[in-house]
Amino acid sequence: MDVRATIKTALPTGPDLESRSYPVVMYPAPWIRVSDADREAAVAHLRVAAAEGRLTLDEFSERARQAYASRTAGELARLVQDLPARPARPAMPARPTMANPPTTASGSRLPPLALIFGVVSVPAMIVAPLGGMAAVAAIVLGILSLGGAARGVPGGRGMAVAGLLCGSLALATQVAMIVLFLTIA
Repeated sequence: MDVRATIKTALPTGPDLESRSYPVVMYPAPWIRVSDADREAAVAHLRVAAAEGRLTLDEFSERARQAYASRTAGELARLVQDLPARPARPAMPARPTMANPPTTASGSRLPPLALIFGVVSVPAMIVAPLGGMAAVAAIVLGILSLGGAARGVPGGRGMAVAGLLCGSLALATQVAMIVLFLTIA
């Protein structure tokens, strides 16, 4: 049962039983003694009503004091009977999903590719055509990444710069080796 649930019940008020509507805390009978959890639920209901502007701070303070002092379900019910019922289950916030960040056609794949080609180009510079192609690819991808594609990627700028530097180093070394071999021969 919920604090906001309202039922019709007979309240013992003398020889005649008077039919009244009251919110139920945990038990349908108003003479049932309440637990600390019941009192906390009623105060939480009052807190929500105060946050929504339905109760002033003074009204909330007084009703909360009365709620903590109440002993029966009927006493708690009278404190919240003029408030709208709370939903049976609190609305759970939507669980955030781990969706991929939006990517464009050149998207977030460029910075890691620049880094991979840059790192591969350094040892591949021993083989002239392969090292040169990997170095040029690293430089081009690094420049494209720095031009805007790395903005949505965590660490994208660093990967682009590292790929650009490794590719430049490999290409410069490759050109120097070719010039050295041509001058010696």
